[in-house]
Amino acid sequence: MAIDTRQVQAVVMLPGPQRYEYFIKRVAETRTVWSLYRNGWALAKKEDGTMVFPLWPDSDFAKICADYEWTGYAPQAFSLDELVGELLPQLEQDGIVTGVFYTPGARDVMPSAALLLRDLDDELKSQRNP
Repeated sequence: MAIDTRQVQAVVMLPGPQRYEYFIKRVAETRTVWSLYRNGWALAKKEDGTMVFPLWPDSDFAKICADYEWTGYAPQAFSLDELVGELLPQLEQDGIVTGVFYTPGARDVMPSAALLLRDLDDELKSQRNP
């Protein structure tokens, strides 16, 4: 299901916790996650030096940040299975946190890989058993 420009604008303006909830539901629904790539994945850094791997629920949202903060990077998709089975365990092992649904100037949703995994699992279970 594609999203239109008005919906993109409305979702981007949501507070961080609501963007996180949107991310969880959308990723569970589409089974696709987006990040930014250019000769390697885009990373950010928290003030304490912790590395952050940014994730978005749709390419439109990732492109907004590519245009503003990661010039030259392009949205690239990977499956929910890859996120859960490979990426999140690797990020946890490497001490990298996830940056869920960054927007230009807002980076306030950074769950641990374990928390993101649990929230996605809970959402997938609720979709199977409404």
